[in-house]
Amino acid sequence: MSKLWFFVVLIFVGNVFAQNATFRWEGELCTFTGTYDSRKYSEAKLRDTMTLISPFGPDLEGWATVWTYDEIERLDIEALDRSYIEARAAIEKLDIVDTPYWRSVRRNRLEALEQDHRLRRTTMIAYTKPAVLADYPAAEACKSKYAGPIAQGGDALLKVWREVNLESQSRNADPARLQRRFDEEYQSPDRLKFALVETMAFGWWNCANAEMRDGPAFAAEQAELDKEFRKLFTRVRDECDEP
Repeated sequence: MSKLWFFVVLIFVGNVFAQNATFRWEGELCTFTGTYDSRKYSEAKLRDTMTLISPFGPDLEGWATVWTYDEIERLDIEALDRSYIEARAAIEKLDIVDTPYWRSVRRNRLEALEQDHRLRRTTMIAYTKPAVLADYPAAEACKSKYAGPIAQGGDALLKVWREVNLESQSRNADPARLQRRFDEEYQSPDRLKFALVETMAFGWWNCANAEMRDGPAFAAEQAELDKEFRKLFTRVRDECDEP
């Protein structure tokens, strides 16, 4: 009887230890090895949850602004829309750890993706149809400052362009260079083209993008997400390279 009991105890102890598993992932400078209870979630769930919070996870592709006027005709709205559909489907498909917190992270990620798509799409269209900026359903301060002058063109656009350039100079290590370039472009017959390009990118886009990313859908910082992910493990070992 005692031998049988000893055998049962061994089986029980073996099962307890078999519930521990390890999961490895990479950071910017570190490799992490986490020990977790495989009864709670699988390696696949951890991998998909890691994908959800990764800066390199499903996202939109391509730029919404241009550096030169000639690039406007190469803005591809259809490609942007395809990228959005694919990224949204990929996020929805992820088999994440099923808790209220991680479900909320997914909802926020989807909302952020939708907002980013809407802003990029509106911006791309506005290069040739600037009136659409007035219908953008957010960034009221940005619309108030930039939408009117961009749509009006002419002196109104030139005036706000100068303001955008001066603001850029205030943050630049070589403001004199920016001023020289502005003076040259302002004297050009194509000055309205230069004005549109710079005002759209460094005025409207920077303003609306910053406001969007300050919103609730983008509220969780990467450090917070990483901290919550580590809580899924009973122990995490870090192996870091020197910065």
